[in-house]
Amino acid sequence: MSSHNTLFSIQALRAIAASAVVVLHTLVMMVHNGGYSFSIPIFGASGVDLFFVISGFVMVYTTQGDFGQPNSTMSFIRRRVIRVVPIYWFYTTVLVLLLVMFPGLFTSLKFEWPHTIFSYLFLLSKNNAGIVGTVLQTGWTLCFEMYFYLLFALLLVLPQRFFLPVAGVVFVAGITLGELAGPMPPWLTVTANPILLEFYLGAVIASIYLNGFVLTRPWALAAITAAIATIFLSENVDQGQWPRVIFWGLPGGALLLGAISLERAGLQTSRILVSLGNSSYSLYLVHPFLMPALGKTWTALHLGNVLPPALLFISSFCICILAGHLSYLFLERPTTQWLSQRWKR
Repeated sequence: MSSHNTLFSIQALRAIAASAVVVLHTLVMMVHNGGYSFSIPIFGASGVDLFFVISGFVMVYTTQGDFGQPNSTMSFIRRRVIRVVPIYWFYTTVLVLLLVMFPGLFTSLKFEWPHTIFSYLFLLSKNNAGIVGTVLQTGWTLCFEMYFYLLFALLLVLPQRFFLPVAGVVFVAGITLGELAGPMPPWLTVTANPILLEFYLGAVIASIYLNGFVLTRPWALAAITAAIATIFLSENVDQGQWPRVIFWGLPGGALLLGAISLERAGLQTSRILVSLGNSSYSLYLVHPFLMPALGKTWTALHLGNVLPPALLFISSFCICILAGHLSYLFLERPTTQWLSQRWKR
């Protein structure tokens, strides 16, 4: 893999994206498990779209010089498998064991062999409640990630100048066929969702950045401000597939381009955000375990009668951040390092 200067702003954006998702799920928990009643703002879901844009950027940025090289495809697959699969399988297994051994803990979700197997294979399927996803609540996004990784790995055999045109054709063809073909199996819908264009947007930003394009500081600040405003103002917009790409994906690209431009201009990135960015993947996977438990505990102890809801929000958010970082330090990072060393041998 080619050597590049580390972009700390990317890690900061990862921290922000994961935190946004945790905020959303904290608010959902407060209504569904914590005993409160209010309209849930959904802007936190835009953290997923920011993740996708970042992923597209990082894949191109970190593989500059690998296109068309011998063994680049297998090397890329190895790195992605080590990075993504073990910890996802670990938390999926924990949830599967809970479903089998303590089914009473779950309101509607039940253990099903087909749904479980599809989840381990990073394939979408319907569960017993008719919801398309994976066993792990946040795992559906990894199905899209894996599809993008597979396509990216295959295109690494080509010269880099062919990547954007060919990837664009594949994405557009899949989305077009999805629009024309009608209903398709859940696992196949990954290839036809317009949200794939967010990966492509990140790849485009990486390409122009590597060719020297950055925004000036005023334009970078304007892009970030406009992106944040768009995300918040689109709260009441119907978040279907295409509106999501427009109102969350495009602002995610603006945030990314603005952030890396400011870093190129010399702006220092918060060390705390960089550290939380390192643990963002663990946070993303572990917090769905904690949220329902925290809400149900709050309700069982009748704390809502004596304590303000803000305290539940703050305490739950902080507990999840801490748990995610501990998971990174003692599970994700050691596992990744060990597997990387073993594979090299």
